[in-house]
This record gives sequence, structure tokens and C-alpha cells, in this order.
Amino acid sequence: MEDAVEQLDNLARSVGECTRCAELVASRLRAVPGGGHPHCSVMVVSLATDPKDEEDGGLAGETLLADFAEFMPALAESRDQVYVTALVKCVPRSDGAVRGPLPQELDNCWPYLSKELTITTPHYVLTVGEETTRYLLGKLFKDRPYEPGDSLELKLFDNPAFKVVPVATPDELRRRDSKARKDYMERLRQLGQVMGL
Repeated sequence: MEDAVEQLDNLARSVGECTRCAELVASRLRAVPGGGHPHCSVMVVSLATDPKDEEDGGLAGETLLADFAEFMPALAESRDQVYVTALVKCVPRSDGAVRGPLPQELDNCWPYLSKELTITTPHYVLTVGEETTRYLLGKLFKDRPYEPGDSLELKLFDNPAFKVVPVATPDELRRRDSKARKDYMERLRQLGQVMGL
């Protein structure tokens, strides 16, 4: 366990010192490393660091897990058992406005997520949002494991090391009607049980 903790500490330092994306470095308050259990069974991956996490000085995903408490309480309550991170460790901004990450920014940050996966060895990786899912599946699979128009939410994608489970973002879930939300929450509850949360 200590070895993984030390490796994650070293990785967090590398993330904090990263200067690969000049625009992000110029506009960030700080880079935000992932955090959580060093030998997690579940890793949660969002698209990019949340501005609130950057401002609060916490770890990636604190705001995301708080948002998920409404839809998947077991995940939020299991904070000490999971590892939460983002594809892009800095808040993407242009001219002071928050935006989505650019393809080069995703690629520049990919080595950090790859190391997090190697160190923490999760059994399940929850990818939050379709853009996160499509990017990660593109990196993990030589041949795309889905058709272009397919809905990916709550499907299981078997990677030799772990299973990728795409979930909607909390904002996406809030925009759905009450019946769709209720059905989705029940599926999330069942999923949590399968993952041991």
C-alpha cells in the first residue's frame, strides 16, 4: 500500500508541475491531481477538473461526487473506497472563460491518467459523460467497441485489466424527466451493488 501511495504522491507532484499546455498553465490557479484509495475497486473519471475543485484546493472529483450524491448515494458515501480523477487535470479556459478541453490537451494529460490506472488497479472505471467515455475507449481499445450512433450509458466494456462503465453526468440526469431519472437511479443503485459500493 505504501508503494502505491508514494507513487500517487509523486504523480500528483508531476501533475502540479506540468507545463505541457501553455494556455492552461497561463490561466489555471493550479493543476488538480486525482485522489482517493490507492488500491481502489472503482475509479471515477470526469472530463476535466471542476473550477470549484481548483479553487477549493481539494482533489479532483470532490464536486462531482457531491453532485452524484443525489443520483447514486452509494458512490458519494464510498469516497474513501474509490479514486476520482479527470482526463484533464487543469480547468480548460480561453480568455478567462471555462470551455471544453481541446484534443491536444486530452492527449497531453493522457499519460497521467494512464499512470493512475496502473497504480490504483481498479476493477471498474466509471466514465462520466459521453466525451469522457469515447476518449477513454479510444485509448483502451484498438478497434472501437461500439457503433458511431450507439448510446454508451451503463454498458459494460471489458478491458483486460478492468471494466469501463459509462454514466451520464449529474447535469444530464437533472435535465431528464422524473420517470427517466428514477429508472436511471435504480440502474445506478444496481450497478453500485455489482461494484461493491
